Amino acid sequence: MMENQISIKKEFSEQRRHDLSELLKNKVSLWTDVEALSKTACVYTTGSFGRSDASIYSDLDVFVLTDVEEISGRRLLGNLQEIELLASIISANREMNLPELDADGGFLKAHRLTDYLEGLGKPDDDKNNTFTGRILLLLESQPLFGNEVYRKVKEECIHRYWIDYSDHSDTFVPAFLLNDILRFWRTLCINYESGFEINGTLDPAKRRAKNYKLKYSRLMTCFSAVIGLQVQLSKTGTVTPEQALFISDQTPIERLEMVGEAAPHCSSLVSDILYKYNVFLSEVNCSKEDLRKKMEDASFYRDSLHSARSFGDSVYMLMDKISDQQDVGSKAWRFLRYVTV
Repeated sequence: MMENQISIKKEFSEQRRHDLSELLKNKVSLWTDVEALSKTACVYTTGSFGRSDASIYSDLDVFVLTDVEEISGRRLLGNLQEIELLASIISANREMNLPELDADGGFLKAHRLTDYLEGLGKPDDDKNNTFTGRILLLLESQPLFGNEVYRKVKEECIHRYWIDYSDHSDTFVPAFLLNDILRFWRTLCINYESGFEINGTLDPAKRRAKNYKLKYSRLMTCFSAVIGLQVQLSKTGTVTPEQALFISDQTPIERLEMVGEAAPHCSSLVSDILYKYNVFLSEVNCSKEDLRKKMEDASFYRDSLHSARSFGDSVYMLMDKISDQQDVGSKAWRFLRYVTV
């Protein structure tokens, strides 16, 4: 009988996040007042630690945000404080024996809260990785430091996406956020094509491993949120900012579990999706190099393609079944139409 990887990895992720958070606070206390700094900046994790499906092989994906003065817009986190905070993150990461930060720490910098808000909906939104940071904040994040600032940023991002809510509070369809989630998903699908060369040679196994994870964990992140919004809309005909924040606070797996409870006619499909995701977590419970070696095996790769396709099919079938219970032209029915057309 297969182990319940979902439960095992959730417990592991929560413990490691707690340990990392405490260690980071201890390191910050060596150079400043922890409570004071936690009111000016936050550190949050995304990826497997944000989804609560991390393993001993998982690396740490982090974002740093600083609050700003209300009138001047000046960063509350000073330049030297930023350097010290980033150094504390790197030191804590190493002390926890986690893999080195991705891209040699190239994405590790402090963004202003306003960076997440001012670029929203504009063509250059992700020029400085702010689009990615904002979407992952809402879809798969957990705070490691500065919970108060973390909460403030989340609430302000939701408020910005719900800018037209007051005019349509009884019938609000979160199309703005939906479109950004879909844009993020499609960007991932395009971007995975690049970056698979080793010494100028294409590495098919690395590409296959990336594609495998894309079709499970990334798909789960994006479409669990889409489905969560869809279910809420089907129940009440609207989605309030508070309901959106509740969905955002859940992990992707928790969102699917909520769907099974809120829409009993979909419970068997939800169980099927979670079972397939559990199998996936079992398969990727290894180092990146070991997964790459697995993908060199033609039969394993063929089976992985089939299973990933089946997983995606089940996710779509769930969305279709939720919508199928609604009248043509209803808000929940139109929500699915917005996803596809």
